[in-house]
Amino acid sequence: MAWYDSAVFYQIHPLSLCGCEQESANVEGSHFAELEEWAGHAKKMGCNAIYIGPIFKADSHGHGIADYHKIDSRLGTNEEFKNWVAKCHDMGMRVVVDAVFNHVGRSFFAFQNLKRNGKKSPYKDWFSNVNFHKDNDYGDGFSYESWGGYQRLVKLNILSPWLHDFHFDTVHFWISEFDIDGIRIDAIDEMDYDFIKDLRKTAQNMKQDFWLMGELMDGEYARWVNDKMLHSAANNELQKKFVMAHNHGDYPIIARSIREVSEQCPYAKLYTYVDNHDVSHIYEKLNKMEHRQLIALLQYTLYGVPALYCGSEFTMKRSRSDEEDGDTQTLLKLSDYKDAYVHDPVTYLHCLLGRANQQFPELFFGHYQEVMVTEKQYIFARVLRKRAILIAVNCDDSPLQLEVPIESRANQAINILDATVNWDQEPGKALDLSGCTKLPVKDHVLQLDLPANSGKMIQIT
Repeated sequence: MAWYDSAVFYQIHPLSLCGCEQESANVEGSHFAELEEWAGHAKKMGCNAIYIGPIFKADSHGHGIADYHKIDSRLGTNEEFKNWVAKCHDMGMRVVVDAVFNHVGRSFFAFQNLKRNGKKSPYKDWFSNVNFHKDNDYGDGFSYESWGGYQRLVKLNILSPWLHDFHFDTVHFWISEFDIDGIRIDAIDEMDYDFIKDLRKTAQNMKQDFWLMGELMDGEYARWVNDKMLHSAANNELQKKFVMAHNHGDYPIIARSIREVSEQCPYAKLYTYVDNHDVSHIYEKLNKMEHRQLIALLQYTLYGVPALYCGSEFTMKRSRSDEEDGDTQTLLKLSDYKDAYVHDPVTYLHCLLGRANQQFPELFFGHYQEVMVTEKQYIFARVLRKRAILIAVNCDDSPLQLEVPIESRANQAINILDATVNWDQEPGKALDLSGCTKLPVKDHVLQLDLPANSGKMIQIT
């Protein structure tokens, strides 16, 4: 089994988390000691992998890469990052970094060479649609294709074989120098198929279980996620439907999304997230705050790779604009939440669900089986051989009583959400089920009571 088969991710956007200058790349900082504390926190949350980025030297916001071989000076040095990765590994945490292969910042060395040498530059084919008969907003004496309409982001010509080799050498450097475990590739649907195929071969020749995940906007997962290309892709469609389903009482849209992905790529585990730096926090979008716990339950138990965004594990209202402003008064400080693990119900639930994902093979290997879907109720099972975990959620303001048929061999059911977390145990062994509520089973039928706006995770044995 590869490490990513049972991965539970904690996502960190370090520039905003550490309050770094957003528009100045010529600032030196040292934040990896602080980020080490967050890595320890991620482990305590029940995660076993960290996705961190952007981290490489950039002109401004992080994705305008200036140097693929240097850590952003606002965060620290190469040596500090290398030591941080080693410490994460010592904690049992894998590390995945952000990789931007289809555009760079204007200070990238090859673009600077193009500015100096024009048509004679050996790097002119690295960039998209360079035209020496036109000019750009910076007066360089030529025009070029920008990424997203931002001329400070220069679009690369991903079909250039020489550029391919440069990117492969970059990944080789990241693995050999920093010992990272995977990359998340930005804007994957603008990339070249052959490049991704060759990238997977190159990376796996260096590190057999190296993981590739892509940011995919068009929802055509099967084209990119398969045994020759990506291991996973961000499930953007499901992320949107989590909120829609609860705000409008429409669980069928989640169930349809799960079925569609299963039909496209039945064995692919997509990266299942609720929020990140590019979208508003979950509590900014929900009509009812009680539904945060229901979405968390679905996020960790539907077929996929669960990913928790830094800060979303706390009961608070901190907007995306707070992060982008970098105001020291609104910065997320771990010291402010030292008691959240036991006193904050949202934090505790994430701690429990992260551990459940590592303790119960049904949740990372079990196949998805839909049991019942109505507008405001959703029941499904994760089944592995003779074992099953049943997940039931009710987003209605009224309680519900149901009878759910179960396997003839089963005669006992308990609610795992009543488990006690043993904080001193490794996450994969940390849940004590001895105090869990036993649910009545009669004649192979589970008698299920679902209070208003609540959910249950039921182990059936």
